[in-house]
Amino acid sequence: MQEQNHAAILTSPQEIAALNHQISEWFLGHYIQLLCAIGVGIVLFFALLSFRRFAENFLKRSAFLSEWTTLAGEAIGRTHAFFLAILTIRLVTAYFDHSSRLSDVVQFLWVIASTFQFATWARQLILGLISYRVEQSNNSNRNLDSALNLIRLLVTVALFAIASVVVLDNLGVNVTGLVAGLGIGGIAIGLAAKGIFDDLFSALVIIFDQPFMKGDLISWKDTTGTVEKIGLKTTRIRAGTGEEIIVANNMLVNVEMHNLSEQTRRRFSLQIGVVCSTSPDQCEKLISILREETAKIPLCQVARSCMTGIGASSFDFEVVCDVQSGSFDDYFSVRTQACINILKRLEKEGIELAYPTVTNYNYNAEKSGKLEEKKD
Repeated sequence: MQEQNHAAILTSPQEIAALNHQISEWFLGHYIQLLCAIGVGIVLFFALLSFRRFAENFLKRSAFLSEWTTLAGEAIGRTHAFFLAILTIRLVTAYFDHSSRLSDVVQFLWVIASTFQFATWARQLILGLISYRVEQSNNSNRNLDSALNLIRLLVTVALFAIASVVVLDNLGVNVTGLVAGLGIGGIAIGLAAKGIFDDLFSALVIIFDQPFMKGDLISWKDTTGTVEKIGLKTTRIRAGTGEEIIVANNMLVNVEMHNLSEQTRRRFSLQIGVVCSTSPDQCEKLISILREETAKIPLCQVARSCMTGIGASSFDFEVVCDVQSGSFDDYFSVRTQACINILKRLEKEGIELAYPTVTNYNYNAEKSGKLEEKKD
């Protein structure tokens, strides 16, 4: 019955004639305004296209801008022509008279275009930031590329799922059941793939927080080595003894670690003992000698030079120096030169280094005034 009535409406000559008359009457009364609106719309649309191209190029090529503006330029380049067309129609119809039915159609198209355009911008910013961090960390291997592909898929699905829900909600659809279903499904997927997501997010923490990068020398627990690869699940480290150490990413993230490559200086100390026959004046002079002989070495800055104590068979001294370089080669070179300079100066001053001694007393020797000393 409904189909027959509907067909009757569509085929009614009176209804068709009335509709044609209404359209013709509206067009004859507004054709000048309509032509002006079309002209303004065309000019505005191409102006928006030109602005999009200008803004994208400006933000990408300006040397003084940061990574964020570069990412913003790439996001602007992802602005769709459909969104610009709907934006143009919305701006034009706001200043020209039109029917309420046309307003509803424009609003419907604007909700769809703007929602999915914002999702596209967000996707480009997120993925662009991730790609930038990966490039900064100097990591380019297949495992990490696979992780990035998985991240792109997850970000795309999540953003456009949210956009679809927002569109349906604005169109008056009850999305409560859909949101609940998506939430339960997300929890189920997260529990099923907990191990994968744990390693994946640990890799992301390493990439974004950058506690270390490829090529850094790191130390954790009792292990020291150079980072060779940061993968989806593991990080490969080359130990100083030559073997390759494979460590899970979540283990590196959850333990205390020392990044030795970030050192700007290295400290060393030299302990020196002289024989107990050294005079007090020589001991006082020795403090200055240690400071002078280490201070004249390039990259070496003396922190302190002092006498630390009086031992059983020696007078003990210490000199502490900072090597103003993070390089191990500079560190060992300065340390070696400091030892050589001190030895030469002690020989020149006639100051003798201590060695283990044992002095034996016996009753007969003590009565005769003689003392027997045994040196080891």
